[in-house]
Amino acid sequence: MAGKMKNCSSCGKVFISINNARICVDCREKEEQWEKQIVEYVRDHPKSQIPEIVEATGVQEPVIRRMIREGRFVSSDVDLNFPCERCGTPIQKGQYCDKCQKEMRDELTAAAAAKKGPSSARSGGDDAASGRRGYVTLGNK
Repeated sequence: MAGKMKNCSSCGKVFISINNARICVDCREKEEQWEKQIVEYVRDHPKSQIPEIVEATGVQEPVIRRMIREGRFVSSDVDLNFPCERCGTPIQKGQYCDKCQKEMRDELTAAAAAKKGPSSARSGGDDAASGRRGYVTLGNK
């Protein structure tokens, strides 16, 4: 199966995206070089802050933050943390810490249950009793 034509989100060049890649091969190689530079710097300078890494490597801060969110440094045994976007707790990948993820999941589940309650009362609950949950019946066929 051939890939789709896309514009590279980094340089804007048109390329054929394989496996839903967002950047072209050239930019991916450049990012891999940056990743190696960052890993080497952090290994030599443990507990480095992002501004120090930016100054030492020349890699832009948003790129470093995105790489951390993507979990690119987890397997390299480098202790590189990023604050949770909700509470500020240091995390090594993603946007939210485990605690905030659980809280948001619980809030969403509770909101969905609250919304589901009145709608099932309106429909009379016949679909749940007949085992046809999730299906829509159109007309009398």
